Amino acid sequence: MILLKKEEVMKIILCLLAVAVAGSAFAGADGAALFKAKMCGACHAAGKKGGDLKDSKMDKASLVKFMKDPKSVNPKVTMPAVKATDEELNALADYVLSLRK
Repeated sequence: MILLKKEEVMKIILCLLAVAVAGSAFAGADGAALFKAKMCGACHAAGKKGGDLKDSKMDKASLVKFMKDPKSVNPKVTMPAVKATDEELNALADYVLSLRK
C-alpha cells in the first residue's frame, strides 16, 4: 500500500482539477472562438477580401466541405483549407450560419 503525504495528495487533486477544467473548456467546440483562433476574421470581415460571411448561401454540409477543401467546391478560390477536426468544422459552420440571423 502506498501512503502519501497530505501535500502530495493536494498536488494530485490540483492536477486532476486542472485537467478536468481544461478538458471541459475544449469538450464542445465554440464556433466564435474558433473563428478568432483560426484567424478567419483576417479575410472574412466587413470590407475584407474574403467577403462577408453573412451573405453565404451554403448550407451546413456545403460549408464544412468547403472549409475542408475549398478548391473542391470552387477551383478559383484562394482560401486555404481550415486545419480543424470535424467537430470544430461543424462548430465553425454553425457559427457562420448564425451570422445570417
